[in-house]
Amino acid sequence: MGSIDTRYPTPAVSLADHPATLPKVDIPDNIDNEAIATEFLPKLLDLSPDFLAENVIWRDTLALTGTFRTFYAPEQVAKTWRYRCKQSSITDIAITPGSSQVLRFPSSSWLQASFSFSTSGACPATCSGTLGLIPHNGTWKIWLITTILEQPLGFPNVDNLKPGSPDLNTDSILDCVVIGAGIAGLSMAGRLKAIGLSYTVVEQSAEVGDIWTKARYDAVKLHTSRDYNQMPGTPRPFRPEDPYHLRSDDIAAGFQRYVKTFGINVNTSTTVKSAEFNSTRKQWTLAALHNGNTLTLRARHIVLATGSMGANPITPSYAHAEKFRGTTIHALHWKNATPWRGQKGIVIGSANTAHDIIGHMVAANFTSVTLVQRSKTWVLPASTFGTLVDPVYNPQTPSEVSDRILLGNPLPIQRLVAMQGIRACADASPEYFDKFEAQGFKTERYGDLWGMMYDHEGKHFFDVGNGQLIADGHVKVKSDALPVAYTETGLEFSDGSRLDADVIVFATGYKSDLKNSARRIMGPEIAEDLEEFWQCDREGETRGAWRDTGRTSNLFCSVRITFIVRCCANPFS
Repeated sequence: MGSIDTRYPTPAVSLADHPATLPKVDIPDNIDNEAIATEFLPKLLDLSPDFLAENVIWRDTLALTGTFRTFYAPEQVAKTWRYRCKQSSITDIAITPGSSQVLRFPSSSWLQASFSFSTSGACPATCSGTLGLIPHNGTWKIWLITTILEQPLGFPNVDNLKPGSPDLNTDSILDCVVIGAGIAGLSMAGRLKAIGLSYTVVEQSAEVGDIWTKARYDAVKLHTSRDYNQMPGTPRPFRPEDPYHLRSDDIAAGFQRYVKTFGINVNTSTTVKSAEFNSTRKQWTLAALHNGNTLTLRARHIVLATGSMGANPITPSYAHAEKFRGTTIHALHWKNATPWRGQKGIVIGSANTAHDIIGHMVAANFTSVTLVQRSKTWVLPASTFGTLVDPVYNPQTPSEVSDRILLGNPLPIQRLVAMQGIRACADASPEYFDKFEAQGFKTERYGDLWGMMYDHEGKHFFDVGNGQLIADGHVKVKSDALPVAYTETGLEFSDGSRLDADVIVFATGYKSDLKNSARRIMGPEIAEDLEEFWQCDREGETRGAWRDTGRTSNLFCSVRITFIVRCCANPFS
């Protein structure tokens, strides 16, 4: 009932193409929220399509389906819900006192309440959920349901990660090997430690955090907030005194603090060369090099936390490259502007990295800096991000609560809610965008944040300060023609114009590299059997991340894996 296609790769479906809409209703102020929600809750025990709005959507996070699933339309939701509830033997369903409220957005609203329930089927557990109700012809109907697995009975609590010492892995076969000690790998390790599973993290760099301080350009910093990037456990690794936008040194220090505080098992200077899966024993054998010595690891599961991008830069080619007497470089290899101090620079691209690099050039007193914009760019001011995200992710709210608020909802709904908030913020500050456009920078004011992240893995500009360089005219913008050829001193454009430069930097993006990582380590046969990474499937769920990624192997892929292991105390059962 409601089975999912397990043939890989799953076709990608844009978030914009999923049948999700926000309710266009106006809910009065003088209603008894809790009474309405409490009266409606028993209908979940025998859900009929008659109780559901035409645009109903239900997302389950491990509670009733054992994975991430999203269902649409009254008949499908009601039929699948009844089947899954029967299989899981739902009991003790109750509204959470004081949770009911009317959520209002610029063009939609609904009554929302939290509820709890238990399952006593094959995996007894406590669970939580939310119920979204809207008025319809004098009664109320459900348009939104979310269900989340909170705590399987008999297992440790994944949120109970406390300071401690590294575990001594005495098992000949580990439960899990995590490849990569970035934010995803360390968060995964923290969850594994919290639930008492044996694991180790392998990291090719000499020190945890080197990927930020040595492998990226100088002065790099996150464009999202400090608290949005916290990792599981108390105390939090990023401190209140750290800047709102974490710099590379802050990130590396936070990673190292996390490893030391919670006793995370990490093998640095270790590179996994190969991994073979024994289908009879259901275990992996990994061959690794540690400081030049061969190391063999055996594990039941592997998590790839190697990052999805960065190793395969995309560089446009233009005619007559041999003529150019200056330097061309992709942003992947850019460190700083010092070698060209006081000279002329061109940056091709208009997303986050491009704006970081123009900042480096201005700081190095370049005599001219020009940003070449090839297409209209969605610009998100830092103030908009703060307005929308800081109420959810902040020092006062536990990370597990924040994640439930943001990530428990269906992705297509998250997209629509974010778009409404972004539009409202943009309309409140039109002069911000006017300044860009006066300098020739073509802005998209009403961006689709979730669509950008899931369908394109970026192509947006989070303005954390360098946008002012364009608004003030310190950086020129070329947006009326495209580069077509090199000259001896720079570039020629499609309109016949020319720009001089001593260095041309391509901030033109990367190809996703996660499946190639699997191919290098596990070989082509297993790699071809794996799900593609990122974008959404036909249900609106992420492909190839935070869940089993193939039919024949115990392999998981991760970008920021905290949510799946926060919700499931034993993700490897």
